Amino acid sequence: MGDQPTAKQQTYLDALPATDDYAASLLGLSKSTIRDYRSRLMDKGYEFTTNVEDEYVVTNASDVTDEPEQEENTSTTDLPDLSDVEPEGEPEPSDLTGRERVVVSELQSGATLDELAEELDERQSVVTQHIRDVKQQGWQVYIDEDTETVAIEGDQPLRSSEHTGTRTRKANKWWELSHNKLVREFRGLDTPTAEMEGTTGNEDWVTHLTDLHAGDIVRDDNGEVVYETESIPDVVEYVTEQSLNLARKHNSTYDTAHLLWGGDFVTSEGIYEGQFEDLDAWLDKQHEILIDPLIAQLKAFSAEFDTVQVVCQVGNHGQNRASGTSRQANSDLILYKSIRNTVAQLREHAGLLENVEFTIGSATAYKNFTMRGGAIKGHLRHGQHRRPQAETSARKKEWQGTLLDHDFDLAYMGHYHISGRIPWDGPPVIVSPSPKPAGEFVEKIEGKLPGDYQGVATCHGVSDQGITGVYPVDTRNYE
Repeated sequence: MGDQPTAKQQTYLDALPATDDYAASLLGLSKSTIRDYRSRLMDKGYEFTTNVEDEYVVTNASDVTDEPEQEENTSTTDLPDLSDVEPEGEPEPSDLTGRERVVVSELQSGATLDELAEELDERQSVVTQHIRDVKQQGWQVYIDEDTETVAIEGDQPLRSSEHTGTRTRKANKWWELSHNKLVREFRGLDTPTAEMEGTTGNEDWVTHLTDLHAGDIVRDDNGEVVYETESIPDVVEYVTEQSLNLARKHNSTYDTAHLLWGGDFVTSEGIYEGQFEDLDAWLDKQHEILIDPLIAQLKAFSAEFDTVQVVCQVGNHGQNRASGTSRQANSDLILYKSIRNTVAQLREHAGLLENVEFTIGSATAYKNFTMRGGAIKGHLRHGQHRRPQAETSARKKEWQGTLLDHDFDLAYMGHYHISGRIPWDGPPVIVSPSPKPAGEFVEKIEGKLPGDYQGVATCHGVSDQGITGVYPVDTRNYE
């Protein structure tokens, strides 16, 4: 029907369904660039529409993807010959022209001549000359034959002979293989389920934990590390203890505890820091360091409450997918399914955690679930598609649309690293914080005020009539 999409346009197609905000955040691009990709794809014959979540979807994918592969896609004939260019001195960013700066920026993650020509709106011959000029200025430009791209090796942000694009593809492949292995294992196991009753006069207890960000490192203004992957198990243990203590202080009789895991537990970030030759081990570390504390949380809640429901929603940081990679190859999903499989094996072989039920969402924006034996409808989102305020009519309409689509009694979201309750006249929407200290993004949305304590989670009781008391968990007792 039309020309084949470029690699970057294909990356956008792989991200769908998605809003422009989400696609821009996921791909690290501006919304105007996302709109430009969609416009160029429409010129190539693609048709788009929006679903009930206001996400763009392709309506005629089969019509435009049935064309045979072009030969040049499997060759390197479109790559420039740089063998006769000798670098002269050290690279100096201030010496770059505006267009050379764009070229250097694009080459940090690898790019084809076609992509650069599209970005600069120039002929490939002009782009080739820009690349030659950049190499002559001392930039370490090289041809990556594995990915058929031109790339730059340098101290910032790259340190090894593999540029980011190559290693991202390795990470994507690792996640996809891990996910497929978990799916195969689970076929021989029984799904962890439990009877969730709602006895009149009793309550359920809810703990909402989100945005742990394993893989991130945060430093204060003095350069001291204030948050890192190794500290997260202690944070999860602290949330577990505080939630159980608050449930006892709430002094109710409970039927079920609901653990809401809101996503971005594993970010897959930090994998390009320094020269990590064993990428799999680095990804394993981010993933596996969370399993023990989360299993311990399940055991503690299983011992305290008659029934435990775990509701899992993916975040946006774990969406590491290259072209052709499964939408299920999400780092949060892999973590959740690893824990689910462990619970199933403990039940089957040791008779443990038999009162635990798992509800895992797919790689979508939300997961619906029930509380109080079905009397209360819950709606769990990571939150990247909704603002934590309803300060304008447009924002209010977003939540009104979500309410009409999902008919919830209580909703939960994270993502913004702030805590509170959305001020509107609809059902309660609880916004929970992140244990990761707030940064410039939170300041930008004016969601953080100075204070002594860092919020880490939210707990509350719920009866057949709704919320009975909300308890924010912060670091005031954290040692």
